[in-house]
Amino acid sequence: MRHLVELLVFVALAVHVAGCGAGQNTRALSYGENARRSYENAHHAYEDRDCLTAQPLFRRIRSEYPYSRYAALAELRIADCNMILNQYTEAIRAFRAFVRQRPAHPEVPYARFKIAESYFRQVPGEFFLSPPPHERDQSPTRNALRQLRRFLLDHPESEHADRAREMVRDTLSQLAQHELYVAEFYLGRDRPRAAVGRLRHLLDVYEGSGIEPRALLLLGRVFLHMREVADARRAFEELVERFPESGYAAQAREFLRRFES
Repeated sequence: MRHLVELLVFVALAVHVAGCGAGQNTRALSYGENARRSYENAHHAYEDRDCLTAQPLFRRIRSEYPYSRYAALAELRIADCNMILNQYTEAIRAFRAFVRQRPAHPEVPYARFKIAESYFRQVPGEFFLSPPPHERDQSPTRNALRQLRRFLLDHPESEHADRAREMVRDTLSQLAQHELYVAEFYLGRDRPRAAVGRLRHLLDVYEGSGIEPRALLLLGRVFLHMREVADARRAFEELVERFPESGYAAQAREFLRRFES
């Protein structure tokens, strides 16, 4: 009889423990499933670019399900919504917080790219009644170039690297055009030596901008104006050697022919 009682007690305890385990598993499944459903609901609004609806939902996910994988994804979507709403300072802050707090997360390269893109979107662009972009303050352009180069240095194989390289070319072109604009400004004020300095800065710093042929031709012409023929020849020869198919190279060859005659 005593053995029968002990057996019944053992069975009861086993059933109780199994029930507790099942309850814990059910709660765990419920937590993850609720997080997933909440994220999908918020993401539907995000896909429709309805960030006024989506952002509060993503914030709720981050608050209510901090230990789920969807909390990190919600943080990214909150930052993405800031970009959609043209709130670039807030987007940069949010993406940087993600990188700092989740350094091992696989979406870190995406967040780093979005930081650079947020800077790029603040670069001066064409706007009705405003001066051309290259005539305006280029601080945002330099900031964007710095961030893009940093991203490419750290993540050269990222799926976003090609787009980042396109943005680098765009920023280089605008910065080079700005230097050219300033050089022409100095020439208009009869300050050829200052113009030479800006043109050389353009050629040294903004390689790959696509503006080099025009800058080299202008540099050679400025040297001619200053009667520094040897420097002018070197500028024209560099133009012909580096950019032989450029229309500016044809003009440089004409100047070189005059030197020979």
